Amino acid sequence: MKTNCKQVSFSDFFEEFNQLVDTKKPMILKYFEDYIDINSLIPHEFYDSYYSSTGRPRDYSLESMISALIFKCFFSIPTISILIIFLSISSELRKACGFESIPHKSQFSRFLTDFYHEINLMFHNLVNLTEPICNEIDSFRSSILISDTTGFEAYVKENNPKFFESFLTASKKYAKVLEKNGKSKDFDIHKHAYSKMPKAASANADIKLSHLNGHFGYYLKSNVVTNGLGIVRHIDFYDPINNIQIDDPKSLKYKYDSKTLIPVLENFFSFHPHFSYTHFLGDSGFDAYDNYQYLYDDKEMIPIIPINPRNQSDLPQPGFNELGIPTCPKDPSLPMKFDGVTREKGRSDRVKWLCPKSKKTRINGKTTYILSCDNPCTSSPCGRVKQIAVKSDYRLNSVIPRDSDDWKNLYKIRTVCERAIAQIKSLIAIESSKLKNTTSIKSTVLLAGITQLIALIMLYKTGNLKHPRAVKSLCA
Repeated sequence: MKTNCKQVSFSDFFEEFNQLVDTKKPMILKYFEDYIDINSLIPHEFYDSYYSSTGRPRDYSLESMISALIFKCFFSIPTISILIIFLSISSELRKACGFESIPHKSQFSRFLTDFYHEINLMFHNLVNLTEPICNEIDSFRSSILISDTTGFEAYVKENNPKFFESFLTASKKYAKVLEKNGKSKDFDIHKHAYSKMPKAASANADIKLSHLNGHFGYYLKSNVVTNGLGIVRHIDFYDPINNIQIDDPKSLKYKYDSKTLIPVLENFFSFHPHFSYTHFLGDSGFDAYDNYQYLYDDKEMIPIIPINPRNQSDLPQPGFNELGIPTCPKDPSLPMKFDGVTREKGRSDRVKWLCPKSKKTRINGKTTYILSCDNPCTSSPCGRVKQIAVKSDYRLNSVIPRDSDDWKNLYKIRTVCERAIAQIKSLIAIESSKLKNTTSIKSTVLLAGITQLIALIMLYKTGNLKHPRAVKSLCA
């Protein structure tokens, strides 16, 4: 049987593809055109910065550049190069963005690095605009604030699995040497390998070695704040941890989490001083005395934070005498000795109490402790130490008991923050985005947050409020 075959040229394919895009126009483009006035969402400061930073007219409008980057997130396009291809083959997408011609890759890249602060202002402008929408959807969940730490993986050589394997191989060889010399007891190959890894990526010192999702990697650390609906309210890139000794993966995460909460929320409320919330939900990484005091006293929120088992000691606990002085765990008649006040940056002052059978002295100019106890309750050479933070009862005396159904039901809501973080990473296709510049990563993450909030506005105007984070449903 004879069949007529037609050779298809690239131009024919291009034309047919373009017709397909035109006839099967994604609803997202229609919704964006009908319901979003991008001009009204861009702060005046952004316009001033964009048009005053050059002495000649801009080739592309601010609205067009922003729109293109928002559609990049909507369609989870991982790189600028692929975005340009999409713009090249889709006249509808170009029209939605307002492009007559297509910007060069470098123009998009410079936009991300030059206007990070303005993108941040636009994000918080949208937070203000969407707060009444959230309250209308669910006033109770909108009164809940949730925070979680995460990291955005950068495109650096240190994130190649082979990079860690080289350190692990060296540690295994070192372990064999120790074993041959009879010194391999208590040697942990993985901990030794982690300790030898550089603390930051060679291509970018802001990309730090961090523990995330059960493994080490090189990330730009971030703290994401949402409400109880999972709608993002704040994205922060605060990093107070420097020169930290990596001895245990989880301890690194807890040290970071506990110290970031107050600075992050202070930044958030500096943008939105009139916002108020009734509850704060966070995982056990935020279980620190200072956080409870800040949430209770300064922000009048009820903390829903589990007790961190790492903050608990298996050692026998000191009691207290009638003067409020801690006593020896094994002999309540022996009061512990006052040993000054411990002051650390980022933490409240703590009163330090020393074992009653420990003596502090100076040998060769160094402070040394001599313990004279026959049956010590700890292996520490200075004996048992008790440090008491100011208002430490905030942590233990929870307003809502931790074993109550109310507490458990509230804490279950916390997972929406994790899902919001996963959505942000999906919108920017972080695993294949090939981003390594600090400011570009920050701007891209904020644009993903902006995309989620614009999607909320579109869902609200179409009456689809059952799933306020259903961004991808708009792209069907």
